[in-house]
Amino acid sequence: MSSGPTTPDYRTIIESAPEAIVVYTPEKFLFLNSFAAKRLGSDPASLVGRSIMEFVHPDSAPVVINRIREVLKSGVGGGPLEVRFVSLSGTVIPAEIVSVPIIFEGQQAFLGLIRDISNRGEMERALRESEEKFGNAFRHSPHGMGFVGRDGSWLKANRALCEMLGYSEEELLQRRVSDITHPDDVGADVEELTRLMSGETASYHRIKRYYRKDGRLIWVSLAVAPVHDADGVPTYMIGQVQDITVEREREEQRAHGERLAGITETTIAVAHEMNNELTVLMMNAELLAEKPTPEEIPEIVAEILSAARSIAETVQRLGKLGVPESVEYLGEDKMLDLSPKPARKPLKRGK
Repeated sequence: MSSGPTTPDYRTIIESAPEAIVVYTPEKFLFLNSFAAKRLGSDPASLVGRSIMEFVHPDSAPVVINRIREVLKSGVGGGPLEVRFVSLSGTVIPAEIVSVPIIFEGQQAFLGLIRDISNRGEMERALRESEEKFGNAFRHSPHGMGFVGRDGSWLKANRALCEMLGYSEEELLQRRVSDITHPDDVGADVEELTRLMSGETASYHRIKRYYRKDGRLIWVSLAVAPVHDADGVPTYMIGQVQDITVEREREEQRAHGERLAGITETTIAVAHEMNNELTVLMMNAELLAEKPTPEEIPEIVAEILSAARSIAETVQRLGKLGVPESVEYLGEDKMLDLSPKPARKPLKRGK
C-alpha cells in the first residue's frame, strides 16, 4: 500500500501497536493504524485524506495549531501534549499526543503517537473524590487528628484536636509534639517513632499526657500510623487522639475508693486481732500480779512476749499502709495478712 510504511516489518509493528499511531500534515491524514482508526470510529482507508482538525475538540484546537507551527518552525518534536479528540460518533477522547517531523512518501509530515488517557482521568477523578472524602472526614471527625513530620513537627491538625489542646492550628503548627508532651512521656514517644520509621512496627497505640495551652494536663489515647511514599519510605505520620482525662479520673477515683474500703476492712481486722493479743497480755499480767509460783513464771512470761511480738509485727505492717507500693495484697480484698491465729489461753493458776 502506498499510504503505509514501505517495509513489512514496520507495518506489522505499527498495526499491532496497542496505541494510536498516525501520520499527518496540517491539511490531512496520510496514514492511521487500525487502533487509531477504530478509536475515531471508522477504518483507516475511510479516514486517510480527511483533516486531523475535524477530529480535534474545539477547546483543544488552539494548542494543536500552535504545536504544529512550533514543530514546523523548529524541525523537532515537542513534549507530550494533552488534547481532546472527538470520534465520528461524538465521543470525546482525552489523549496525550507526541508529534515528530518525518518525511513520508517524499513529503514533509508528522508522526503522531497518541495515548488514550481516559482511564487516567477516571483515576484522577476517583483520587480527587477519595481525597475530598478523607479531607471531610479529617476536618469533621469528632476525634482529634493530626499529621506529624518525621522530625516530630505538626504538619496539619483538625478542629477537634485544636479544641482539645486549646491551640489554633497556626499556633500548633509552630510546635513539635515534644513541646506539648509531658516530659516523662517523651522518651517512650521517641522509642515508638524510631520503631515505626524503621519498619519494625506498622503502627502503635499508647496512653500518654499532653499539656494544653492553658497549662492543664490531659490524658489521651493515641494511635499512630505512617504514610509511605512510592518507594515505601515513611514520609509522615497520621495520629488519632482521644481525650480520656475524665475516664482516667473516674478510674483513679474508683481505685481510691477501693483502697479506702480495703483500709477500713483492715482497720476492723487489726482492731480485732490486737484486742485478742491485749486480752492475753492483761490476763497474764494479772497472773504476775498475783505472785505466781516460780514454776509458773516462765510460761506466763513466754505468753506475754509472744503477744507483744504479735502486736509489734502488726503495728510495723500498719505503718506501710501510707506507702501504696509497699502494701502486700493477699487475695482480692486483703491489705494485710491478718489471718486468724490459733487462740492462746492465758495460764490458769493451779493447773
